[in-house]
Amino acid sequence: MPLCGFNQKMLQGLQAFHEGLVEHGLIERSQKKGTSIESTLQKELNDMDRFLRETPTIENPELRKVIESLTIYARSLYQLIEKGGFAQHPTTLTSLLAIYEGMDRTYYTELEGKPDDMKNLVTYLNRQSL
Repeated sequence: MPLCGFNQKMLQGLQAFHEGLVEHGLIERSQKKGTSIESTLQKELNDMDRFLRETPTIENPELRKVIESLTIYARSLYQLIEKGGFAQHPTTLTSLLAIYEGMDRTYYTELEGKPDDMKNLVTYLNRQSL
């Protein structure tokens, strides 16, 4: 599968990352700076955009890809939180983990080794909602 499958430890790690991103990146920074969650979220998104414009100059291509991918992942989480509203972020992030689990289960129980397995996995994902 494109993400090599998920085990419980990996999902717990992602959950901890999601929670830490919200707690540290939004809540703690908002409190420290005396700003709203929404304005902190906008600043974080802006900072990530500015950083991503600079990452092509990271010389080590593997390091560049890992850093860019992590930044894009964090940015995407913030965009999901922004879209769903901050008050709904626990539900949004829990739903995302459920999608990961379902994607893994669907691939390994129904699709692996079949023609068009990846196409069908994307079809499955297109039916999911956050």
